[in-house]
Order: sequence, then C-alpha cells, then structure tokens
Amino acid sequence: MVLTVTVAGVFHESWWGWFGGSTAPNDVSEFQPPPLTTDRPEDSDLTGGPYADVPERGDNSIEPVSRTASIDPTKSAALLESAHRALASGDKVLARAHFSEAMNLGLSADDEQEARRQLRVLGRDTVFSPSCFENDPFASYYTVQPGDSLGKIATAHDVTADLLARINNISDVNRIGAGQRLKVIRGPFHARVTKSTHTIDVFLGTVFVDHFKVGLGADDATPTGAWVVRNKLTNPTYYPPRSGDIVSADDPANPLGERWIGLEGVDGNAVGQMRYGIHGTVEPDSIGRNASLGCVRLYNEDVEFLYDLLIVNKSKVEIRD
Repeated sequence: MVLTVTVAGVFHESWWGWFGGSTAPNDVSEFQPPPLTTDRPEDSDLTGGPYADVPERGDNSIEPVSRTASIDPTKSAALLESAHRALASGDKVLARAHFSEAMNLGLSADDEQEARRQLRVLGRDTVFSPSCFENDPFASYYTVQPGDSLGKIATAHDVTADLLARINNISDVNRIGAGQRLKVIRGPFHARVTKSTHTIDVFLGTVFVDHFKVGLGADDATPTGAWVVRNKLTNPTYYPPRSGDIVSADDPANPLGERWIGLEGVDGNAVGQMRYGIHGTVEPDSIGRNASLGCVRLYNEDVEFLYDLLIVNKSKVEIRD
C-alpha cells in the first residue's frame, strides 16, 4: 500500500531559499502524521549478511560534487582566505560562516574537501560541544528556571531534548535543576542528500555543520525534491510493504536499525510521497551504494546522532542528484 497525500503549499524556490526560511510551510503544524504500517519501504537483498564485519561508523570522507560552472572563483577565494585568517586568529564563528558561504557558492574539488574538513571540526567545536563562542547566532547559555524541563527548553529553541543532553553531558533528560547553566542551540537543523556522492550534509540554519555517508535506492528509487520531517520513531517495528513477516523492534535482523525518521515530500519528484524515510541498517556494507527500495540509510551511530538533530514538522530535507 502506498499512501498519497496532496500538499497544498508547493515550493518552487531553490533549496537554499527553502532552507533559509525560519518556519515550515503553513500546513505543516496542522498535519498529523499517520501511523507507519505497510507504507514503510523494505530493503532489497544485499551481500554481506546482517553481521558482516564492517565498522558501524565508517569513513565519512566525502568526494566533492563537481560544480565548476557555478563557481565564482574570486569571491570563493576571498571567503576562503578570510576563513583561514579568522581561524588563525581564533574566531571560530566567523571562520565557520565564511567556509560555509564559500562552499555554498561553489569550490574546486580540493578546496571543497578542505572546507568540509574544517567545517566538520568547527561544527563539533562550536555547536556540539558544551562551549559557547562570542557572536555565535546559534548558541548561548541559558539558566534553568523553576518549572523548566529539558523538553520545554528544547522546544522553545527548535531542537531536541536529547541534543541538549548530548551537548551538556546530561545523563538523564528528566534531571535538571533550577539555576543550572546549559548551552542551548537555536534550531532547527536541516539536511541535504546528494545522490551522486552518497552523502547527507547537515545544516544549522544555512551553515554547514556535519556530513555523513548514506546508502540509497537501487535503480534510482530515491526521489529527488524537498521533504519535511513528519514523524520519528526509536526502535521501530518493520512492516514489509510487499510480503514477508513483520520484524519486531528488538530483532537483530530488523533492517531499519533503531531509528526511523519519516519524511513527507512537498516539492519536486517528492510531492505527495509518504513512504520514504531515513533510518539505520543491519547491512553496513550497503552504505555508499544504491541498494534499498528508496529510503536513505546511515550507519547506526550516524543515524542516532542525526535523529537527535532533526525535529518533526520543522526540519527540512532536500534530496538532489
């Protein structure tokens, strides 16, 4: 069964303009996602078996996309030079902004790879650590007030409680106290999948902060276009859409791993699609390949991290060739 939903607000702007918006489309907050039943895609047969000896988190080095025709070499070079100067002077926030802008304008393959490397380190330092840096528009300290919960604080900042717990080294999301100082991030996060390189890039607003390798659909089965995160499940049960037995959440053979991020397509070839999502895998050797029926799969450790970043009805995902 394939569930089709007609979306009233269709976007015709670029992915960057869509990401740059502060809110999701008007219909997003009113939509209640359906339960995931037979609409969840199954995985095709893969080699290696579910217990193949492959690291859970693989090599996430990225082969840059060739975009030579769109590069503004003068502006990109100036931004890269400025980014390196900022980095040398200790201004990580400015370096992050300029590396990210340069990469978005378009860089040579070598320069893009270097920018990605620097941005990943800067993302870990400025976003995913307990430290705040001066003039960072995305991070600040917050003093817990009486009656606060981590969930309440997270919702107010368009992030997840689990992300705030990660950043602040909180072992129990239900245990915070009045007067405690926390680092908070102003979300939401968004993601962009590039099929030609089997990568997913993560953005905070329009600033690049991380990337991961992905597996995609065989025979070009992963639709391009714009999507909104519609639902999230931990430890999901797997319901094969065609035939076969239901795989329980705790079964080691569950092809979804322990995370499911359900997507709704709202533009391009994705419009009306509700059966695709982002999930983990029991076939880690499939990452970097086209092997599924269309979903985006990550190493389990990576999807658990991504799950803590994306939020329902506000995080946007672009899938491009």
